[in-house]
Order: sequence, then structure tokens, then C-alpha cells
Amino acid sequence: MRLSLLFLSCASFLLAWQSPADPRIAAARQQMAANPKAFQTYNELAAGLCRKARDTSDITLYDQANDAVDRSLALSPGNYDAMKLRVTVLLGKHEFQQALKLAQELNHKVPDDIGNWASLADANAALGNYSEAERDAQWVLDLRRGSALGFEKAAGLRELFGDNEGAIEFYGEALSRTAQSDLDQRAWLLTQKARVTLASGNPKSASDTLAEALHLFPASQLAALVSADVQSANGNPTEAASLFEKCYHAVPSSVNLYKWATALDQAGQKEKADEQFAAFEKKARAEVSQPYNANLELIAYYTDRKTNPAEALRIATLESAKRQDCHTLAALAWALYQNGKFGDAKTEMDKALAVGIREATYLCHAALISAKVNNTSQPRSCTSDRPMQASLGDSK
Repeated sequence: MRLSLLFLSCASFLLAWQSPADPRIAAARQQMAANPKAFQTYNELAAGLCRKARDTSDITLYDQANDAVDRSLALSPGNYDAMKLRVTVLLGKHEFQQALKLAQELNHKVPDDIGNWASLADANAALGNYSEAERDAQWVLDLRRGSALGFEKAAGLRELFGDNEGAIEFYGEALSRTAQSDLDQRAWLLTQKARVTLASGNPKSASDTLAEALHLFPASQLAALVSADVQSANGNPTEAASLFEKCYHAVPSSVNLYKWATALDQAGQKEKADEQFAAFEKKARAEVSQPYNANLELIAYYTDRKTNPAEALRIATLESAKRQDCHTLAALAWALYQNGKFGDAKTEMDKALAVGIREATYLCHAALISAKVNNTSQPRSCTSDRPMQASLGDSK
């Protein structure tokens, strides 16, 4: 598909916001109306809402799913499927410690459930417990060899470990094992594959893969965001800004607002970019203490735009107290560097890179930090306009 057609299709999600999960949600609501005391229908509703939330990162959908789980458990206390969905909700809301604790409890009860092992992998990866996450993903494959879920989890870890080629291959393997009728799962896998392909420096192949995803799910919010990144990579910042704006209006999250503001700045629309950055700062600061936040973006904003290194370090310290994943540690390292704490910055950046991740911004920051520590010539400057975040926690 030609690029112009791809991005026209991508923009269509505003005209008809319809998720493949919507019929599932509607059917569950109809069943609830017919039989309001059947706990299974509330589980089905929660599952559909989580699927839709995964694509949009709309926290309100996870709140609705949580309400459905509450109702299911009220009707059938302790029912296992509802407890598993509770883990999915906690992961989606970035309450990773609570998700890990509950998933561990469920694992002790049913140790051969590959879905719960996958949740353990997601929670551990989001917290930076990478050895444990790798163990959990391996259990999925050991318990059910060749499963789509096993390859999906392995793909996410391959990316974190710096093996983008392996991640792309594993996402393809997961796709080949996913039912043709599971449209949003197939679109999600294709979009993940496209995202990693783009990160590997191949925007043409990424756009071709996105075209497949959009054919299955034209309204995909996630595919729209990756499509905007492809436009940026192709040197089309104005088109990227337009796509990010539409994404923000569809789901007005702090992260989407930051992406839009950054794209506006790259497109040379400085006045409008400053306006949106100011709105982002206000919105993100209100969420700093919440589990679901834009703290990595806010740290980048205070280190590279509205120079406030002390505030960047305060937020990075708060965030790193909750999770030790490579993205959080890299943000902490950069905040330490901006505060002149070069030795501490190197310690944290070394830990961030130890997992194997090859994100260009992190490598550039690591070089700047090392130059200060070793008193050598400075490499070229770099910024963190596009802070990366761990994907596994949102992959259920």
C-alpha cells in the first residue's frame, strides 16, 4: 500500500471509532441485562474492555473493567477468571507491584496456567526484574510449546535485550499462530512488529506492516501513534504532528499531548508547541504521584526543554523508587547528569544498559556521561524528546 493511502486510512479512526472489541463488549452488556447475576458475563465484559484499553491506553476503560471484575467477584467470590482479569487491569493501570503480588498468588494455586505466567513476565519486566521475566516467559513456552502467547512474551523481551531482529521474528511467529478471527490481537501484533521494525531503521518495511494492521483494525489508536513515528522518521514532521493531534483528541492523555507538542516543535510550529508543552506540564504534574503517569516524559521535559534539573531529579527519584526498569533508570541517569552528579549518573546508566537495550538516545546520553566522568572530549549533544517505555506491561 502506498504511504499516502496508509496514513489516510490511519486518520480514519476519528471518523468511525470502532474497536474489534466493541461487539464483544456490547454482547456482554446484553447478556448482563438478560441475566444480571451471571458472574461470567462480567468477566467477559472486563476482558473486552481490557482489550480495547490495550489499544488506546485509555485509563478509564481499565476503571470500567475493574468495576466489572468487582461485580463478578461479588457474585462469585474468588472466581479464578476474575482474579486473572484483576491482574490484567492492574498491569494496564501500571500498578505493577500489586499485579506481581496477585499473579504470584494465582501462580501458586494454578502453576500450569500459561496466561498467568505471561502476566508474571509482564509485571517483572515492567519493574526491571528481567531475569525473572525471562524465566516466566520461558515457562509459557515450556508448558505449551509453540504457543502464540509464548512467542509474544519472548518478542517483548528480545527487544529489551537489544535483539530487534529476534523480536521481529518472534512477533511474526506469534502472528502465524493467532486465529484469523482475532482481529485486534493480530493488529496489535502487527503494530508491535512495525514499531520494532521502525526502531531498527526500516521505515518502509514498518509502513508496509502497519498497512496490514490497519486493514484489520482501521481505527487502531496504537497503529496511528506508530504511523506518526514513521512520518517523523521519513522527515514529515507536519504530518506526524497532525496524526499526534488526532490521537490526543481521541485519547487526551499526558503522553499523547507530549508527543503532539514534540512533533509541533520539530515541525517548526514553535508558538503552538510551547502552548501544548505548557498544557502538558500542568497535566503531567497532576499525575506525578499516580501509578499511571507521564513521569518519563516530564523528566525529559525538565532536562531538555524547560531547564529544571532539580525537579527532573526529584521526579526521577520518586519513579525509580517504584520500578527499576531500564527506561526509568536511564531517565534517572540523565537527571543526575543534568544536576552535575556524573558518577552517580554513570552508575545508573550502566545498570540501565546492562540488560542490552540499544535505544539511540540512551547510548548518546551514556557517551556524554562517560565523557564527564573520564574527563574526555564531549560527543555530540542529544536530547530525550521521545522517552521509551516498557511495552510488556501493556501487552495483555
